[in-house]
This record gives sequence, structure tokens and C-alpha cells, in this order.
Amino acid sequence: MGISVYLRNQVHAQTYAGTEVSLQFERVVAQAQQDELLAGVHPHADTMFNVAQLSKISEELTTVQERCPELADDIAALRVIFETIERQRGYLWVLGD
Repeated sequence: MGISVYLRNQVHAQTYAGTEVSLQFERVVAQAQQDELLAGVHPHADTMFNVAQLSKISEELTTVQERCPELADDIAALRVIFETIERQRGYLWVLGD
């Protein structure tokens, strides 16, 4: 089944990011190195990242793109999602199946 990506605002109102974003996130997470925050996403458990953590993950996305340039479109789409979350001062919520 895979993972599902949600955006949560400060009061935890939740919006599904969509199937495509979930697939993009899953492809990027698959390329994460062991010492990166993205490597902590578990496919069968829930994971939450706050704005401070998303800032660090943004740096990781740059590294992933250097290693896997074919993921450039996925990473660009995720950056848009991250910017939305940062404006809302919210959270990225990842639901494992």
C-alpha cells in the first residue's frame, strides 16, 4: 500500500497531500542515507516532522538530488509542500500502511 503524506496546521487540522505527492515522497525517502532524517520514515508506522525538522530535510533533499538527479521533479514538488507547511507553521505527517 505505501505511505500517505498529510499536511497539518498548528491546530492539527489535516489535509491529504494526494497520491502523487505520497509517491514522490516515498521515492525520495527510498534514497535517504542512514544518517539523514528522511531515513527515519518507517513504511509501517506514523512519522511527523515539524518546521525545524523540515528545514533540515530541505538540506537533505539537495543532497538526494545530487545523488539522484532523476528525482528533481519529485524534490521540486516536495519543496512546494514544505513551503506550505512552513507558512502554516504546521507539520508534515506521514502515515505508514
